[in-house]
Amino acid sequence: MKNQNYTESQHTAYCISQRYGSQPFSEILNNVRGALKKRELDILLELNLKDYLKDHLKDMPSHVILSVCNPETASNAISKDAQTGIFLPCSVTVKEVERDIVEVSIEDTGITWSPSKELTQIAKKTTETLKGILSEVEQPGMKL
Repeated sequence: MKNQNYTESQHTAYCISQRYGSQPFSEILNNVRGALKKRELDILLELNLKDYLKDHLKDMPSHVILSVCNPETASNAISKDAQTGIFLPCSVTVKEVERDIVEVSIEDTGITWSPSKELTQIAKKTTETLKGILSEVEQPGMKL
């Protein structure tokens, strides 16, 4: 998308983002999938926004949303607050922001789940688990 400004995308309150430049988009996406699996986070939905919006945004760069969840965490959260389902699953995005620059963003559940006092500790732990994938995304030779 021409004229798209991604400078602020790393500074939002509801997600934590990191940019990578040493591997192509498809490899970064595969590494994210592997890091999620390693942390027992199931990918419940994978939405390719570039394909989905192709009739509306002609020059959209690669952008995939992964909806992820851990059944133990989800059941623990729902048992504490029955309305937790509105927050599930968590989101992880992988998008091309510039030529050869890929940004991975994880939902900061400490922020998005903040209205529920019962979920504070679960939300913090979930954010820490998701943050762990950011350090593994660009690992050379990461096995999936």
